[in-house]
Amino acid sequence: MDGNNVNPQDLIFALDIGTRSVIGTAGIIKDKKFHVVAEYCVEHEERAMVDGQIHDVSLVASAVSTVKKQIESKLNVRMECVAIAAAGRFLRTVVCKSELKVDYDKEIDKDAIRSLELTAVKTAEEKINNQTEGKLYCVGYSVRNYYLNGYVISNLLSHKGENIGAEVIATFLPRSVVDSLYSVMNKVGLQVISLTLEPIAAMEAAIPKNLRLLNLALVDVGAGTSDIAISSKDTISAYGMVPMAGDEITEIIAQNYLVDFNTAEIIKKQCSEKEKVTYTDVLGLENEIVSEEVIKLISPFVKKVAEEIGSKIIELNGDKAPNAVFLVGGGAHTPKLKEFLSEKLNIPLQRIGIKGRDAVIDCVCEDNSLGSIGVTVLGIALVSIKRLGHDFIDVFLNDNVISLFNSHKHTIMDVMMQAGVNPKVLIGKNGRNIRFMFNDIKRVAFGTLASNAEIKVNGEKSSIDEEVKEGDSIEINYAVDGNDACPKIKDYVRKIYSISFFVNDILENLEPVTYINDERVDLEAQIKENDGVQIIYPEALGDYKKYFADNNSSFNYFLNGKELSDDYTINEGDRIYRISKEELTMEEANKTEEVTESKNIKENEDKVKKEIIDEEQENLSSFNTQKNSEDTNIDQEAAASIAEENSTSIVKDYIQVTVNKEPVILKGKKDYIFIDIFNYIEFDLTIPKGSLYLLLNGKNAGYHDKLLDGDVIELGWQ
Repeated sequence: MDGNNVNPQDLIFALDIGTRSVIGTAGIIKDKKFHVVAEYCVEHEERAMVDGQIHDVSLVASAVSTVKKQIESKLNVRMECVAIAAAGRFLRTVVCKSELKVDYDKEIDKDAIRSLELTAVKTAEEKINNQTEGKLYCVGYSVRNYYLNGYVISNLLSHKGENIGAEVIATFLPRSVVDSLYSVMNKVGLQVISLTLEPIAAMEAAIPKNLRLLNLALVDVGAGTSDIAISSKDTISAYGMVPMAGDEITEIIAQNYLVDFNTAEIIKKQCSEKEKVTYTDVLGLENEIVSEEVIKLISPFVKKVAEEIGSKIIELNGDKAPNAVFLVGGGAHTPKLKEFLSEKLNIPLQRIGIKGRDAVIDCVCEDNSLGSIGVTVLGIALVSIKRLGHDFIDVFLNDNVISLFNSHKHTIMDVMMQAGVNPKVLIGKNGRNIRFMFNDIKRVAFGTLASNAEIKVNGEKSSIDEEVKEGDSIEINYAVDGNDACPKIKDYVRKIYSISFFVNDILENLEPVTYINDERVDLEAQIKENDGVQIIYPEALGDYKKYFADNNSSFNYFLNGKELSDDYTINEGDRIYRISKEELTMEEANKTEEVTESKNIKENEDKVKKEIIDEEQENLSSFNTQKNSEDTNIDQEAAASIAEENSTSIVKDYIQVTVNKEPVILKGKKDYIFIDIFNYIEFDLTIPKGSLYLLLNGKNAGYHDKLLDGDVIELGWQ
């Protein structure tokens, strides 16, 4: 394509700054493809770069300036903007494992898995920051293994367990690499409009997007290092670098055949194309060697490089070989490299291929002479076309500005990782459950459920996997843990009640009886894990005696003069009297004695009465013989009555008192106490109608106060 008729605004300028050379490519977009209109390649005059790292900014700037001027001259335009790439050789890779305790009763969801992965990456970041100086940016990670309860598992989603784990490979890039590239661009008057990683660029050019669903490895075999990118499931899952590449092999040829470095490079390339190679050594002598001899010389070193590359690929790919490997870069054609890689990875040789410029389907190049060396620069241009972004993008996380290296699509999880947010804030933990035995039945007190984090992007609800763009405002309301279960005895009492009654005029309460591990507790007692809980609902007199009374076996209980059995159901307001068995025994003895005494008294009374009557009758008879005849009509019944009155004055077996202004006769006992009154009057104590008052002769009285003949008693409710 003629570049003289190109609109400068349509031009895309890409630079690939390598250890040995700088390649510049300019082109335009036409028919959805990148058409190269001008290119130039120049080698560094001196070792301005070592293993891809800029050591001398001025020397590198000089090489870039030469490339820039050559392309400007060819196109007759002034280049102002450029797309560049940071070398994969600067990448640092760290393997870390993290574990997370989860609720066994809850299925593992995507948020829990993402939080687990983020925790592992955060651990990797802390680990690498302790080993290096300066700020490092995570540019990607891949999961090597998931773990469920300590065992490897391919996918955690929807499983249940107590402990989950993830082992990740995280890749970091130092900010200083970006800064040195910018210094070079500033010196030559170029504005960076796109910055990517060389492995990403190489992948973009060499492997079409539809093939990235496969598990592929791309290796850019450069001069100082071999950069590696792994694709899987439509994304670049891992990056890596091996500090071994083509220069080491070239130096072996140079030392063995006494040639300079450039001549050694030519010998290395030609020995894989020709049977014999002719060269001139440093002494000026022309030599001819068989290609097989060169291959035999370098094979041990090629094998070593292949094994290092192969080991790194397996590490980055989760301890397994990929489906296929693509080689690009100047060292891709190194003899025996493919064969040794095939052996190391244990994959067929035909699954290892070399990608040249002609295989880049999204680009149109009239000159493909650069071959595999010129693939990465095309990828840099393609990435810039897709992105047209900047080196870093700025987003807001809870009103704080977060800068992200613009190497790939970024999600909210990337933002959190860059901000140093602990991933545990995303997943709330349910409150702990308490398991216990309740009246010999298994019970569970459940903790409260956690509330997971709420994520919003620009005011709209989103998820942790949502892609973010420049200027996005992210708001995260962190998760809140649930409360642990805190069961109390009172929570399991079916009814909290109290029956009030009196025992010897003292108020008692019959209420639920509670035990934890056979120890009596109150209703506010807290239940703990594996506790044995017992709740008893007392109703009968036997329950009162067992759980509330002291020395319950030494007393008998009475209500309204009747003795109560243990199965008697206590009612509200009952007035129960408790008498010790010793006291009852003495009382029975007194009663027996009283009965005997009463009997003797009665016999004596009868005897006295008879004597009195006989004496009176005798006197009456004598009197009748002396009286006149008119006095013979004296009523004998009157005389007998007089005799009886005389006899009662001797012994009296009753007393008379006044109760509430009514006369009441108490008889049958030697002595009487206040409580005996209730056996002679109608008065219901079982249903309280207020406060009971007891008065004896106008003063407050007790149930055991002694009563005398003529006492005045007042009682009732007030």
